[in-house]
Amino acid sequence: MKNTAIDPDVAPDAVIPADAGIQSNQASGFRVQPAMTIEDRALNTASMETPAPLARPIRHTLWRARHLHWLMQDLAGVARQPEQDHRTHLRATLEWVCRAQDACRTTADSGCVAAGFTFGSGWLPASADTTGRLIETLLPAAEYLAWPVLVCRAHAMLDALLAQADDGSAGRIHGLIAGHVRLGRSDCLARAVRNSQALADAPMASLAQHAQAAHALAAVGVIAGESSLLDAAHRHLATALEQQTPCGWFPAAVVPVSTFSLSDSLHSLIQASRLLVDATAHQSALKAGHELRSHLRDDGWLAGAFDDGWMPAAPHVCVTGLAQLAVCWLRLAHITQDASWRDAAWRALAWIKRNQRTMGDDLALRDALPSAVPIWSGPAAFDFDTLSAKYFADALMMDMVGISIPPEVPGVNHT
Repeated sequence: MKNTAIDPDVAPDAVIPADAGIQSNQASGFRVQPAMTIEDRALNTASMETPAPLARPIRHTLWRARHLHWLMQDLAGVARQPEQDHRTHLRATLEWVCRAQDACRTTADSGCVAAGFTFGSGWLPASADTTGRLIETLLPAAEYLAWPVLVCRAHAMLDALLAQADDGSAGRIHGLIAGHVRLGRSDCLARAVRNSQALADAPMASLAQHAQAAHALAAVGVIAGESSLLDAAHRHLATALEQQTPCGWFPAAVVPVSTFSLSDSLHSLIQASRLLVDATAHQSALKAGHELRSHLRDDGWLAGAFDDGWMPAAPHVCVTGLAQLAVCWLRLAHITQDASWRDAAWRALAWIKRNQRTMGDDLALRDALPSAVPIWSGPAAFDFDTLSAKYFADALMMDMVGISIPPEVPGVNHT
């Protein structure tokens, strides 16, 4: 994909409302500019004395009033937004996802979804992996919100993915599976198999990647009846479990490990253990899920990173990780019929709701979820990751209507 970013001065005001569906490129009004690094836009303020929370943003980017407003609100205190019902937050979140898709309309990746929005560069380039994962989200949402335009958007995402070369992306594979299972598109399964074959042979650098591969390969292997993919899924799952430390922590190249990396590994283990009927993997997932749940505060706050031994190692919240953990805990509640998992998910969802700003004229920021809270914290400072919206929406639907996202694959005997 081309390394482009949407001009932040133009895109938020030019977004076509989500209910309008997919419009023509000429109607969008977007301008695309070469991606700019934070350093490209930095101010020369080395001699300025600034309070610590303000020092980082002023040094790193040229601020606008809308950005400074968000920063000042977090300085005054986080998790203070009105908490509304699940349906209201779900609708708001998916409206923002639609705007993230519209942001890519005039690029070479039209139909795909922007990976996120940042204060420094505006809308980020499209991500095939994120786009694939969002197809799993939009299709059930179209039904439960009675919002058929979301189905049209999911078809556009699939068309964009199918137009691209196979690359073994786990997210792309999950989107193709959803297109086959939920939309009955015959062109999706064969491409899912080809992408899975590429994934099976790809080098893996972390436990999280092995776990992701195990989940994707197992899903395609079961649905397509491909024994070679199931064998590869078992191998990747075994490798992931071998790397897990005795306390159940998931190591990574960068330590402390972000809550998102931990939640991603946990989610993949849960799903792979179900598809492969692997009791050892299930117990490993339960152990990690319990440890993370034990660190969740009553108000839903959770540290943004952990060291081995499950030692909290960050003063901020990783919203993407917390949202995905809510999905994990709801999945475990369904599997185990243990209500304590659901209680943890409720606390996490309530905290995220209190950090979603559903008012304002800036369409790039309204309904968006910051990747980190406070906004200036952690490696994802000043970012709004589209995956945060995906997992938040998934968890809201899973709790609201009792479904699983992705759904259970028929034909797997869990007894």
